[in-house]
Amino acid sequence: MKNLIIATIIIFFSCTSIFSQKVSIGPEIGVNIIPIENSGIGQNYQLGYHFGGHIKYHFSKKYKLSTGLFITQKKKGYSSSTTSSVLTLLDNFLEFSGGFGGAPDTTDLDSLINIPGLNMDMTEDIKGVSSEIFIEIPLLANYKYKNVNFYLGPYVGILISATRKEELTTDIPVLDVIDMEDLGLDGLTSFFLPSSGTEVSSISGTDGLRTIDFGLNAGIGYEMNNLHFNLMYSHGLLDYRADNEGEPLETLKLFRISIAYLFDLKKKEKTGSAKFD
Repeated sequence: MKNLIIATIIIFFSCTSIFSQKVSIGPEIGVNIIPIENSGIGQNYQLGYHFGGHIKYHFSKKYKLSTGLFITQKKKGYSSSTTSSVLTLLDNFLEFSGGFGGAPDTTDLDSLINIPGLNMDMTEDIKGVSSEIFIEIPLLANYKYKNVNFYLGPYVGILISATRKEELTTDIPVLDVIDMEDLGLDGLTSFFLPSSGTEVSSISGTDGLRTIDFGLNAGIGYEMNNLHFNLMYSHGLLDYRADNEGEPLETLKLFRISIAYLFDLKKKEKTGSAKFD
């Protein structure tokens, strides 16, 4: 991975030097506006950062090619829900206990299980957000009309780090309606049942995530002297997971607002050459 990143940077700046006669270059900084999940009142969004160097090659006054080297933060929301039976966990526990000199007395537990209509399910709901940091290189065709720029083209991103924050909510209805302590079974349930409630965890690392992101950018911008204000939409074409296990495609998508300050890398000759903006 390190060798790939270094090779990408070398090629990038080599191309810049070759075409420096008609190049504008400068820093760009922005914010990513990322859709995370749908809720009852609409789409929820989170913010991510975006910064790096913007390069623009001038073919003519109207037609240009924009690229750059950026560090950009993308995010993806995910959720899952699993339901299992408390009885299955109990069977596993009794089997485990039998291997150490005999199972505990479950006479009271047998009468509890036989109550009609008692919900013995255990539900675990996971809601999480994967925050991923990429080195990204776009390649955008650029058409200029007066002071307005239109952008369209692909990008490629290399994943360099990631953090996943998860919220696990466990719901065991039987523990809400029956006091296990009164039955003398509170110690037993603590061995084979997790407690109801919510736990929050954070996991760092790129395991399970795709290391290459590829997609399309489309946007519009406005020039004011050396300042360039841009609004971009970025849509990934690859699943952000290394293996989606047959689930529907989930890609990285975002809106971006950024500002760049561009200046000529080398002054253009006044005689015998075309004048470019």
